[in-house]
Amino acid sequence: MPAPKVYPDPQRGRILWTGIVIAVLVLAAIVLATVSLNRTMQRAGSFTGKIMVKEFTPAPAQEITVGTGGLQSTRIEGEYLFKVETPDGKRVFNVWVDRLVYEEYKVGDAYYVIPTP
Repeated sequence: MPAPKVYPDPQRGRILWTGIVIAVLVLAAIVLATVSLNRTMQRAGSFTGKIMVKEFTPAPAQEITVGTGGLQSTRIEGEYLFKVETPDGKRVFNVWVDRLVYEEYKVGDAYYVIPTP
């Protein structure tokens, strides 16, 4: 029985290298976007500081929201606040957070802050 005929694909090498080049370009775009976002966040003044004080101010309130589902009511217990010190120790920022975030962190933990203008 004769050996089967093999027909090499003349486009195989070109398709392979095109795929490799596209993969490298996509990876380079992801790296460039990550570096660019990091620079933007640093210019915006964001920092990771240390939580100095956790404060809870009781101010019970009823919040009513109008949306597609109609009226929705939410009970708010009060304000949850972190006082976060900058890494250089010169400033302290007040950061209002949600109750779940407030319970997750404790005094002395690092917390990422994006200051508002």
